[in-house]
Amino acid sequence: MISIGSHAFDTLTGLSGNLVLPEGLRTIGKQAFNGRSGFTGELVIPDSVTTIGKGAFSGCSGFTGDLVLPDKLTYLEEYAFSGCSGFTGDLVISDSVKEIGNATFENCSGFTGDLVIPDGVTEIGEYAFYSCSGFTGKLVIPERITEIEDGTFGGCSNLRGELVIPEGVTRIGDGTFYNCRGFVGSLTIPDSVTKIGVCAFSGCSGFTGKLIIPEGVTEIKRSAFEKCSGFTGNLVIPDSVTTIGSNAFASCRGFTGGLDLPDGLTKIEDHAFI
Repeated sequence: MISIGSHAFDTLTGLSGNLVLPEGLRTIGKQAFNGRSGFTGELVIPDSVTTIGKGAFSGCSGFTGDLVLPDKLTYLEEYAFSGCSGFTGDLVISDSVKEIGNATFENCSGFTGDLVIPDGVTEIGEYAFYSCSGFTGKLVIPERITEIEDGTFGGCSNLRGELVIPEGVTRIGDGTFYNCRGFVGSLTIPDSVTKIGVCAFSGCSGFTGKLIIPEGVTEIKRSAFEKCSGFTGNLVIPDSVTTIGSNAFASCRGFTGGLDLPDGLTKIEDHAFI
């Protein structure tokens, strides 16, 4: 068998146990196993697979164990594993992967251990790992990423360790790290970042060190750091900032030093420091 077509198993019911795909398979079509939630064992995808289509395993919520992606896969289509919430082991993304599409692993809440994205990945789509709350280790973001999109890691509430944002990232999107409560240590946003989105770090209450905002940022948007209650030391707003949005630092109770506001600041919106 070389390929499985789009919607190939649309009406098949009563499945259980493992899903083991044959060696030599190259293509898994769009929504091939969409909604087939009766599986109760492992999903085994052979290394021969080079293409996993849009929504191929979306809603297949019964899988257990690890998910190991094939070595020849270069692109993960959007929604490919969305809603596959039963996994109980590691997510192993192969080094061959270059792009991860929108919502690829959205609501895959059962993965454990570290979330390691390989060095070769250059693009991670919106909501790619949204609500993957099962990870219990560190988050490794590859150096080649230049934008972290909206909601990419939102709701990954059990990640642990320091959050390291690579040098070269220019944009952190809306809700990118929303409710990621397990991070510790300081949060250093690299000098390359110029945009921090709405609710970007909202609910990240585990930090225990300083917050470093780079000089290139001109606006701190609504609820960007709301409920980030663990930061210590001074809160320094860089000279480049002209606007601080509503609730930007609401309930940030941990700061223990001064508040330094820049001379060029023109607008502080409602409840910014409530």
